[in-house]
Amino acid sequence: MDPLSDFKHNKINVITVSAVFLLVLLLSFICPLITDDMHFKFIWNGFGANAGQEVRVGSLGDIFQSAAHYYQYSGGRVVCHFLVFALDNLPRALFANLNALMYVTAGYLIYKHITVDIAKALKFLLPFVYLSMFLVLPVWGDSVVWISGSVNYLWAGTAILWALYLIDCSKPGVASGILACVAVLIASSTGEIAGGMLIVVIVLRMLAHRKHKTGFYIAALVSAVPGIMLILLSPGNANRMAAVDLHESIGVLDVLRTSYGYLGRFIDWNAIVLFPILVTLFMIIFRKSGWRDILRPMAVTIACLLGSLALGMSGVVISRAIFTSSLPLLIPMWNFTLLLLYNYKGERKVKSVYAALITISALQFLTLNWMSGILTLLVFAVIFLIGRVRPYALSGQGRPSLIFDAVLVTILSVSVMSNAVLFVIDTVRYNSYIDQTVAAMKEGDMNKVANLKPDIYLSDRFFPSEGTIVSDYSLSWIYEYHVLGGGI
Repeated sequence: MDPLSDFKHNKINVITVSAVFLLVLLLSFICPLITDDMHFKFIWNGFGANAGQEVRVGSLGDIFQSAAHYYQYSGGRVVCHFLVFALDNLPRALFANLNALMYVTAGYLIYKHITVDIAKALKFLLPFVYLSMFLVLPVWGDSVVWISGSVNYLWAGTAILWALYLIDCSKPGVASGILACVAVLIASSTGEIAGGMLIVVIVLRMLAHRKHKTGFYIAALVSAVPGIMLILLSPGNANRMAAVDLHESIGVLDVLRTSYGYLGRFIDWNAIVLFPILVTLFMIIFRKSGWRDILRPMAVTIACLLGSLALGMSGVVISRAIFTSSLPLLIPMWNFTLLLLYNYKGERKVKSVYAALITISALQFLTLNWMSGILTLLVFAVIFLIGRVRPYALSGQGRPSLIFDAVLVTILSVSVMSNAVLFVIDTVRYNSYIDQTVAAMKEGDMNKVANLKPDIYLSDRFFPSEGTIVSDYSLSWIYEYHVLGGGI
């Protein structure tokens, strides 16, 4: 791909990428050290801190030792955690710049994956893509600006987007095939569900949309295996399950229960994203299309859904894990949104909108997201009434409006900046909690330490929710890092 071609004739793209980079750079730089960040300042030897016995990371060898211990006793995401150990012990500015670069890269890969013809005429499409990342993606703070979370989720998600782009959009050839295999190998090594999601996409592409030769897809499938094995065969998986998740093994009922929990979060957090996807799916079905016509556009969506369900194998629901299966969903969301706005028309479109809203509501009720289900039904009622008053008001084709897009981008940008301001306020509140806790620890007033909690309003959109958690684990590392280590 030629990145320059998207910026030479569109100054809006230049301004957008620059603004997004600077904003994520700022938020990444000022985000406090939270929980694991303090832990990873020391050579990894276990979960809780042994007061006064922990050794600070001081060399590249210490980072390799920490990563090896992590793989042996905590889990298989050793590739990501090696980077976390390194970045956590290097100047914060390095992480902030790399993280901002990763964020703009993720948005650009989604943008380049949009294949609808009208996209070329939309001056504000790239700003809309980035705005959707800020406002739609779940558990944003934990997965984007927190060092320990960003590498495991944003960076890993970007690797998946890179692999998907090379699978779907690269030109056939030996060089692109090799690069795609490398991308699949790297992405599959980043997380428990990454390799499986890519395998689902590769198999569905091979069945329904062969842009490349069969050998390309087989090589890509094989490339995912080493990464999957690296993750799943880690000795640390069983140890973490017993030490952190507090269970020795997982039964079928445990998996089903946890998968159900992840399904609920996936549907609730991605309801807006799933809407254009489901509308398009119903339009395909209403046209009585063949199975290939259904699988071709739905491959990424199916992979993301199955990835979310596969998280149930962990036996425990961790909210930020959904980020990995939500980020790629923005690819079909934007492709199908543009089709709905500018390509599709007719009564079938109206029926598909109704069917999608009812389906989302039903799924929300099924997973006990009652309030979300009721709100979706209210949206359906409003759209239905509009459709009755103005027959087929939703069925016509739209036309790109530069003024309308500019106004909408401005309004949404104000929302993003408002969340950024709240992030700064939350940072001050969290640092105040740390200062009070450290002071109480130095005074030996453990009752006060036990009663201190982060401000209840630290759950704003961009601040990591991990910062609201108080546990023996977090307090042990606050004591080790801030009291015994002086916070240096």
